[in-house]
Amino acid sequence: VTIDGFDDPLEIHCSLRVAGDAIAIDYAGSSPQVERGINVVMNYTHAYSTYTMMTVVAPTIPNNEGAFRPMTITAPAGSILNCRRPAAVAARHLIGHFVSQPILTALGQAVPERVMAEGSAGLWNTMLEGRTGQDGELFAYIFFSAGGMGARAHRDGLSATAFPSGITGVPAEAIEAVAPVLMHRRALIPDSGGPGRFRGGLGQEMELEVVTGHPAVHSPMYDRTRTPARGFAGGESGSVGAVVHSDGRALHAKQRYTLRPGERFILRLPGGGGYHPPWQRDPAAVAEDVRQGYVSAQAAAERYGVVIDPATGAVDHAASVRRRRALALTHRDRIDPPRVRE
Repeated sequence: VTIDGFDDPLEIHCSLRVAGDAIAIDYAGSSPQVERGINVVMNYTHAYSTYTMMTVVAPTIPNNEGAFRPMTITAPAGSILNCRRPAAVAARHLIGHFVSQPILTALGQAVPERVMAEGSAGLWNTMLEGRTGQDGELFAYIFFSAGGMGARAHRDGLSATAFPSGITGVPAEAIEAVAPVLMHRRALIPDSGGPGRFRGGLGQEMELEVVTGHPAVHSPMYDRTRTPARGFAGGESGSVGAVVHSDGRALHAKQRYTLRPGERFILRLPGGGGYHPPWQRDPAAVAEDVRQGYVSAQAAAERYGVVIDPATGAVDHAASVRRRRALALTHRDRIDPPRVRE
């Protein structure tokens, strides 16, 4: 899996070998550790690796040492997933949450019905700090947000919900109640979920302002602003995220900056990848997505091959059949069916 990193993209490679009653997961080939505070320690890598394996192969077995004993997890010393002192690790969750993605891709060769497409994975960590009121009292506040989850073999991905963390994010009311922050807008992002027979979860957009009358510092820690969550088995990628200043400037996703009074920033969180080719999606499901505002009528026609009558909102079945056939012919060579390696 490829992710943004800080200065340059990072790669997480994974091989999975089953021998008898043992499973070996090896992250050889993953990027080396970096000078930024996003490196991951081995116990964190081990925890999210075993967690992911359990969700796929033994979801009903309670976590216990016996369940983990058959699994061996290794990563090269000095790599992004097994860093060495004095590497900084304060934001290790941002990278560590991505270890599930290549494991699921590998398992998809053997049990595709149990895995999901790539999702936003890493939580978006927003930290704000500054001074409040006339007395200039210091404040600092941090909250987490989630983009879209990858689609599964038989179900759409959850919107604004991350995997493997499983959180949906902090409600706007809770943020405004405990910090001098105003959320002007919060909404799901149409067309952000990767098209597929089962659609990736949608990302969300938030527009925020620090309302103290003083300058404030925004310290973002975000990913998937350059590398989208990929679809699986013919599904398409979700949209990438973005951090935008109210004046239109694009901001670095991992670099602190100062907000002046009255300035706002906009977070556009990424969407999850789709599962199976999008022209296989039930036209009625596409029509419902359009009605709900999850998918635009244009994307329904261009990416799903489903033509929606703008006057009635109903599916134009004759036109849709032609478009879906054309999409299938155009993209049939892009589908990489799951393979089982002997």
